[in-house]
Amino acid sequence: MDRDTTSPARIAQTLDRGLQVLEAVARSGDPLTVAAAADAVGLDRTVAHRLVSTLALRGYLHREADGGYRLGPTCLALASAITDLRTIAHPFLERLARDTGETVHVVVLSGREVVFIDGVESTHTLRVTARTGRLLPAHATSVGKAWLAALPDGRVDELYGKAELAAVTDRTITDRAELARELETIRRRGYATSAGESEVGVGSVAVAVCNPAGEPRAGLSIALPLDRWSPSFERHAVEQLIEVADTLGADL
Repeated sequence: MDRDTTSPARIAQTLDRGLQVLEAVARSGDPLTVAAAADAVGLDRTVAHRLVSTLALRGYLHREADGGYRLGPTCLALASAITDLRTIAHPFLERLARDTGETVHVVVLSGREVVFIDGVESTHTLRVTARTGRLLPAHATSVGKAWLAALPDGRVDELYGKAELAAVTDRTITDRAELARELETIRRRGYATSAGESEVGVGSVAVAVCNPAGEPRAGLSIALPLDRWSPSFERHAVEQLIEVADTLGADL
């Protein structure tokens, strides 16, 4: 019987290996040969050659005259898009931090994780520190759940397939049916919350930032110690987030 090379597990494994090769090239100070990339990731050189060739074809890698590979124009374009988002969003983060007194973040979705690309910390002595540069499971954060809720019907199921929902804390949603109910609640009320789901003692409220076509392009969150959480704070935070998200979304 022929092997099924299109199954989700097979595709995910190939993608994971390709991303590891890409990361190995990014970490290298000099152009990396196929052999060096294979050794760095622990792959057979034939497999590494196929992955490198595919990445080069898509513009993620560029082949130098000496046969080594460095990051290509597609990577630079993606990095530029994130840089542009940070540049556009940062004044809005400063405004939210000033108006709410708490720590704010902007994130993008990467697979099933959110990447915190910028943040402004609260000036309170007891505060949530900025998570800039961190990755967290989308289902374990308010901002990740807000983004998932903004996706078209069925997209969440496609995104997760048969993947299990990892527990970050003992309050993380790990049941798919419960997550589906949570996302429906978020769609209905227009914002998401989290109470200790990604970090013990930390609460947050978040919204998705959608472009004029209604597609999520960023996520905004306000995080604070649960000891300072109150219904009145939640109402105020939501008002501020929605206002900023509407304005920022028009620029994306």
